[in-house]
Amino acid sequence: MLEPAMFIGLGLVAVWAYVRYPHVRPRSLVRAAVHVAVSFTGFALLPTTLNLLLPIVSSNQRAPYVVLALLIPSLTYVLLSWVWLLARVLHDLSGGTPRGGHPVSAKS
Repeated sequence: MLEPAMFIGLGLVAVWAYVRYPHVRPRSLVRAAVHVAVSFTGFALLPTTLNLLLPIVSSNQRAPYVVLALLIPSLTYVLLSWVWLLARVLHDLSGGTPRGGHPVSAKS
C-alpha cells in the first residue's frame, strides 16, 4: 500500500513542478532524453550511495530519514523527467501549434 501511495504522491509533485515551473522545461527532445538518462543514472546509483552513507549514520534511528531524504528527490526527478519527455514528444508531434477550429483571417 505504501509503494502505490508514494508513486501517486511523487507523481503529483512531478506534475505540479511541471506546471508551476515552465521555465525549467527542456526546450528540445534531446535535452528531455538527457534528463531521463541522468535521472535513471542517479536513481541507479542510489543503492551505492546508501551503502556508503548508512554506515556513517550515528544511529539506526536516523537511517530511515537518510534513505527518504535521498529517495524522494531522486524518484521525483525520475518521474518529472518522464513528464518532461512525454510533454516534449507530444509538443513536437503536434507541431507546437494548436490544431482544429476555423482559420482566422488577417482582417479579424
